Amino acid sequence: MAKESAARDSAAMSEKSRSEHEINEPGKADDELIKSYLRKTDLHLLPLTFAMYFLSVIDRNNIGNAKAAGMDKHLGLHGQQFNWIISAFFFTYIFCEVPSNILLKRFGARMWLPLLAVCWSVLVACMAAAKSYGALVAVRVLMGVFEAGYVPGFIYMTSFWYTRRQQGPRIALFFSAGVFAGIWAGPLAARLQAIDGKLLGYQYIFIIEASMTVLVAALMALIVQDYPSTARFLSPAERAAALRMLEADRALSPQALYNTRQVMRALGDWTVWAYAIIFWAAATGGATQAIFGPTLIKAMGYTSTRAQVLSAVPSACGFVAQLLSMILPRVYTHFSVWIMLFSACACAFYAIIATTENVHVRFAFLCLSNFALSPNMPLVSVWMSHNVLGATKKGVAAACTVMLGGIAGLIGSHIYRDKDAPLFRFGHIFVCVCNAIIFIVALALNLYFRFENRRRDRCDDDLDAATLTPEQIDDLCDSRPDHRYSL
Repeated sequence: MAKESAARDSAAMSEKSRSEHEINEPGKADDELIKSYLRKTDLHLLPLTFAMYFLSVIDRNNIGNAKAAGMDKHLGLHGQQFNWIISAFFFTYIFCEVPSNILLKRFGARMWLPLLAVCWSVLVACMAAAKSYGALVAVRVLMGVFEAGYVPGFIYMTSFWYTRRQQGPRIALFFSAGVFAGIWAGPLAARLQAIDGKLLGYQYIFIIEASMTVLVAALMALIVQDYPSTARFLSPAERAAALRMLEADRALSPQALYNTRQVMRALGDWTVWAYAIIFWAAATGGATQAIFGPTLIKAMGYTSTRAQVLSAVPSACGFVAQLLSMILPRVYTHFSVWIMLFSACACAFYAIIATTENVHVRFAFLCLSNFALSPNMPLVSVWMSHNVLGATKKGVAAACTVMLGGIAGLIGSHIYRDKDAPLFRFGHIFVCVCNAIIFIVALALNLYFRFENRRRDRCDDDLDAATLTPEQIDDLCDSRPDHRYSL
């Protein structure tokens, strides 16, 4: 008995020693632990955040499906009133993104993101009860307050969980949910508007789609965690290996405090606004396709229901392109080159749409243009996340980038005007010019980063981490001498 007891004690001591070694010492075991960490983290974060973005895009843009279902006629909308209802959302969306990311850091993603989703979904349901133009405008203004925080919040949140290389495909997958929503939004709206009940068809669209968002928000609150250091689904060894990996990659620390200096650095950094301009120009095409897709297709001579269904085809092309954006930077790591390539193609495709009257050609190039438009938003978001360091600065930069995307929605709401039907040349030319701007700005960033990397190589300075606190290192942001910009 004594021998058996001693053997058990020895085995327990050996197991404890191995566990402590795994937690405290990096080694070959880290590779398996990191794989396990990523598998668990992806399973807990990505499906629900993907689903929520899918639903947020549907909730934001189902006003276009409601119009195709007859809402404008039922409420007596006329002139540019529908366009102003769309753009009302973006007046608050633009200004609430930076404050929302600051609050996310304060309260954590597990609480903040589901709260935002519940608030905007309740407002979507309220649109079913709106009886006038003014009521719809008021509801859309409030929706913008809450939807503003979700996209920059996700980008910021991933900075705490993944290395910069790991972030890329996950952000691309996240953005693909928006285009995936475009595939299903039309057919789903067509099915909901056909419900034979006491309400009008467009009212069912708002109510049922809002209910879906509330359900996913509840699941997010139960499953999503704030940081790797506090995640309950990780073992101590997985947590320790992940924190070593993230620290080595200069990922953000949950202990980093809000820093006013970094806010000012982000707002004064011209490269942050260059990323934002690219995002704005890319979002202009994406937003107009999402909202006006059924209208553009209906103007080609299709019925309302048929146009709703056919609007899924351009969105499917965009979804394929966004999936490709997960792979392409691994094949060739220069983000700017891919962005310039896609923007040049989109520019050419929109020029063709604007100059032809053939219905079949217009529809074919509408699909191709959506393919070329879709990758640039995830690509520029990942590019920004690679290059901007500092916990607060990265959060503000992510919010500023998406903030200009809100301006895209505000402007895009007015470029496809009823008076330009059925060809809508003004809107197509506008999006064509936006893609030319993307090309120019991406080229300028590429040249600047090449120059700056060479300058730092010549200086050959090194970061003496031993003489600096983690807070001081974080406060250097992307000016730290050992940092090199991704092209």
